[in-house]
Amino acid sequence: MIKFGHIEIDISTRVVRRRDEVLHVGSRGFEILALLASVDGRLVTKDELMDAVWPDTVVEENNIHVHLSALRKAFGEDRDCIVTVPGRGYRLMPRTAAALPSENPAPGKALRRLPPFPTGLIGRDAAITQVCAALDSAPVLTLTGAGGIGKTTLSIAVAHQIAEAHPEPVCFVELAALTDRQAILSSIAQSCQLSFDGDFPSIDTIAAMLADNPCTLVLDNAEHAITHVAGIVEVLTAGNPALRVLVTSREPLRIAQERTVRVEPLDVPAHDATEQEVLAQSAVHLFLARLQALLGKACFDKTETFIAGEICRRLDGIPLAIELAAAGVLSFGIEGVYRRLDDRMSILTRGYRTALPRQKTLRATFDWSFALLDPGAQALFRRLAMFGGVFTLEPMCAVACDSGLTIGAAIDGIGELVEKSMVNVSFDGPVATYRMNESTRAYALEQLHAENETQEIASRIARYFASRFDAGVGRTCSLQLAVASSDLRQTLDDARAAAEWAFSAGGDLHLAVELTSTLTGVLLGNCLIEECGTRAERAVSALNELPPGSIDVVSEMRVRAALAATLPNLCGPIGRSWQLWNEVLDLAISSGNDEFQARAYWGLWNAALYGGNVHDAIDHALSFQTFARNHGHAWQETLANLLVAVAQHCSGQHDQAKSRIVGAMQHLATHPREAEQITSFAVNPLAICYATLARIVWLQGDADEALAYVDKSVNLITPDKMEPWLTHVLGVVAVPIALLSGDSQRGRRYLDIMRSQAVRHRFTIWREYSECLAASCDLLEGETERGLPVLEASLDALIARGFRRLITPLVVGCAEELIADGRFADAAARLADTLIFCRRNGKLFFLPEVWRALGLLAQARARLEVQASDAWRDTLNEARACFLEAIQLSQHQGARMWQLRATVAMARLSHEDGQTASALALLQNLSVDFERSSRSPDVQALFELIDALHAHHAEQLEDVGFEVVRARQTTGIASLA
Repeated sequence: MIKFGHIEIDISTRVVRRRDEVLHVGSRGFEILALLASVDGRLVTKDELMDAVWPDTVVEENNIHVHLSALRKAFGEDRDCIVTVPGRGYRLMPRTAAALPSENPAPGKALRRLPPFPTGLIGRDAAITQVCAALDSAPVLTLTGAGGIGKTTLSIAVAHQIAEAHPEPVCFVELAALTDRQAILSSIAQSCQLSFDGDFPSIDTIAAMLADNPCTLVLDNAEHAITHVAGIVEVLTAGNPALRVLVTSREPLRIAQERTVRVEPLDVPAHDATEQEVLAQSAVHLFLARLQALLGKACFDKTETFIAGEICRRLDGIPLAIELAAAGVLSFGIEGVYRRLDDRMSILTRGYRTALPRQKTLRATFDWSFALLDPGAQALFRRLAMFGGVFTLEPMCAVACDSGLTIGAAIDGIGELVEKSMVNVSFDGPVATYRMNESTRAYALEQLHAENETQEIASRIARYFASRFDAGVGRTCSLQLAVASSDLRQTLDDARAAAEWAFSAGGDLHLAVELTSTLTGVLLGNCLIEECGTRAERAVSALNELPPGSIDVVSEMRVRAALAATLPNLCGPIGRSWQLWNEVLDLAISSGNDEFQARAYWGLWNAALYGGNVHDAIDHALSFQTFARNHGHAWQETLANLLVAVAQHCSGQHDQAKSRIVGAMQHLATHPREAEQITSFAVNPLAICYATLARIVWLQGDADEALAYVDKSVNLITPDKMEPWLTHVLGVVAVPIALLSGDSQRGRRYLDIMRSQAVRHRFTIWREYSECLAASCDLLEGETERGLPVLEASLDALIARGFRRLITPLVVGCAEELIADGRFADAAARLADTLIFCRRNGKLFFLPEVWRALGLLAQARARLEVQASDAWRDTLNEARACFLEAIQLSQHQGARMWQLRATVAMARLSHEDGQTASALALLQNLSVDFERSSRSPDVQALFELIDALHAHHAEQLEDVGFEVVRARQTTGIASLA
């Protein structure tokens, strides 16, 4: 309720009364009156009235005259309360002025001319308490903060609380439209109801009249007249220890008596907040409360709640922006507002009709602040829009400064922007870091576009990050690259934004490739594999569009190497990775770049193994070894030796591989510097050693030692270099060996982690491979109907991507289930394809398993033939030949576990053919190499079969003995006869 003279204005009900009589003033008249009344006696210009009452309509100025005449007529004897200031505007004044009383009035009486208490004030209880307490100990308290943060609302709430709690007067002065010192003094005198001689009060007169009279003076919106306000407040408080002044401003007064309190945004939910956590945040509280008032809706569902949380988070908890967003829901719906937040300056426009013009739209709020900046600070402000996240002084100057904006001016400008709450500053130790909130940045981008500076500033920031990342990461694109400094990590988002601009229609394709070439190294170093691959793919496509040689050769090698390195982890195809590495090798040789030549050999070896081409892998490793030896890089020669060992293991040369690995481990133990160099270039060499040894010792029959090596390999992975190495180690050794060793619980645990990581990082190939492993687990546990279709589909997907490295045992497992299901043709097709591939590419490690499966297929077919027929005998002999081939290959490789599996299969076949004694002899000869206490399911199956065949053989012997005795008895009876 606002009162003046005999007039009462109820803003909430839009009713005007004069001595209890309701006056009919019309809607436009009420809008004019409400605006004049809400600014507490200050001058309101004609333009302000036009914008507030007819915001979307072009009208003539005489419309104001018509409505003011009607208001004056309705007011009767109070008509002179509406004062016209010729050429300037209008003001609502009380009819008479009363002198400040000599005694303190009672609470709630005269001199408490305050705006109405803000309705629905949310999330500010603690702030109100803090400000009231601060005013008790400081003569001047300034509430600072960004536009729309709620400084005015908080000051009004504090003023009402002080008025209720204390008897002294509380006077409120709205400074928004006052620009000169005398107008400010006049408004202070009017608010405090001071009488004085002459037209205008002097500062000394006001100070004298306020002296020794306890009073709280609230000066709202001082930023545009900060110098005048600072001088006035300093004089008033110097002569009156009983005076307390509360100021709201976007920057401090910077006077000796001042204490500042920064008004913080409302609380917003985190990205991963639960529904209850979202609802607990004060920003969401405000948003939903306004929606309830606008829509008459009592509750909101889970989806609406989460969208509300996202809106509030993206609006940085700024109350004005949240209020405007809630109003926008009437037009666009809650989801529509969220989708349009990128264009927030256009949609956040539906402020309260009675609000000040600068608070009716988000753009108007920023216009007010921007206009207060000097030209240098304005230039800096709009150029900082290119920084989407945190930035420091060095990148700021590199991007914003030029002949028109010196470094000195930029330093002054950032100080001004921080003081005016247009940029936030925080400190990481002694280092100052800056950040614009999202809404401020959106406005700054508009200003940047308006000045046609977007392309120039985007180009500067792209070149800055290209050179900065290049300096931080060196001239090679290391797969295990660490970001060189904290400021680089903080500005990664801005480098991404710069790259997006460079690839855009108005960007610079050469610059785009250059920046991407350095950015991909940082992404790889921070395990952002999927993003690295996406950006590298885009850069390689751009390279193919540009004329040959138009891009620096190092930049070209970087992007091709980055894409080649990521493809085997993402979606492939593996063949393209191999092709890209060959292109890198050709470029490295032609340009004489030793670093990238070494990297290309490493990459070609890797791609060959992923594709199952063991012959090629050995060739690339040997070429790498020769290159390293010729160029004197001992650590590269050691790494190449390890690569040869891994390829030998894959070709079935397990003893030779183990000997190389053990030798390499002994060498690395005495040459730790080489281990560090290999780790920074590729991966911890001990991880290669332990992972390969785990597979070899399992094959040689020691499951427990194999699991111990698995643990060592996993433990070498560090948190900062976790991917893709964790997924690789889990998929190559940890899960398979755990399952082969009969530890299904450990296997499932490893597999769950692997699947989670593969999905999280979008490692498509590893996700499909983990689906194969999961399906294999299902098959081992008897869940054939669930596991077999998944296994078949996932195997087909991997083969289509060219991934053949680890799938042979999975193909064998799939074939065994297909045989059991009677799908002989499908099993035969898969096994034949695998056999041909392994033979052609030297992938002999798993070949004994393929022959064993072929034997099982022939054995199953024999069961369908007429027993003792020629066809039955031929098929049985085919099965026996397959098992024998598997046994001989296993013996040649020293792979006891494969030999064990093939021998058990041969023994079962011999037993079915009635040759139990022969079967026992096979098994007993092999059993001396294994312990009955082993937990391996294959070893347990060996001894279970031995026991079963022994029992069966004993029964046969008993049956034979009974028949002999019976025959003798029959012969004796016959002779007696």
